[in-house]
Amino acid sequence: MRTIENQLEDLFLNGWNLLLGASLIAAPWYFNFTSEAVASWNAWTFGATVIALAVLALMQTYDWEEYAIAAAGLWACVAPWVLGFQEATAATWAHVGFGVALIVSAGSELWRLRDSSAAHEV
Repeated sequence: MRTIENQLEDLFLNGWNLLLGASLIAAPWYFNFTSEAVASWNAWTFGATVIALAVLALMQTYDWEEYAIAAAGLWACVAPWVLGFQEATAATWAHVGFGVALIVSAGSELWRLRDSSAAHEV
């Protein structure tokens, strides 16, 4: 397991994940798909999961947190088809958009954890 002493770049990326999680929670209201119960509950559940992981990562970033955020992003991308709400266009695009953003953000942090001289094994 790798960790890094949080620097400005790490705080930005983890803060960005926090914002993405909060935005995913707000998405059903903002994009007006609250009538799609499965899509809304999925957005709320995984948004809260991302927020919890991002708060943990703000304190100290570990690679497992970033892998979990990337997994949540991957789930958000495939959830419309797995859970059957792909016909709800706004919900589908919101999930896919936030999912891709989470994957990219977590991938950036994982890259830092792999290549930064400040990162180390624990």
